Amino acid sequence: MDNSSREPIDSSRISDQPALRSASGTIWIVAGGLFLVVIAAVLAAIISSGGPAVSYAITTIAVAAALYLVLLIARFVIRPGKTRLWVMAGSMIGMAIVALIGLVVCVGAASAGV
Repeated sequence: MDNSSREPIDSSRISDQPALRSASGTIWIVAGGLFLVVIAAVLAAIISSGGPAVSYAITTIAVAAALYLVLLIARFVIRPGKTRLWVMAGSMIGMAIVALIGLVVCVGAASAGV
């Protein structure tokens, strides 16, 4: 394939980073798995303490796990290339956003005593 018609790669642009251009996707699986373990550990502590935030914590874990499942499915179903890596990166970002929102909601529910 001839790259002469494409823009030159500028490694300072986020979209031109190797992890979003040519990686196999294994790094996203490892990083996503570690992130899910950390999220689950924190939320498991909230669940074990009981209280009004338990249902929010369970929901947050379920949604984060579903996004990790999307990441895994993308790795093995979508053909190698930018699309697969963007879907995997998007799933990881989604996990982070869900975890942040879920933890804020859990703290809010616990402090309000709902």
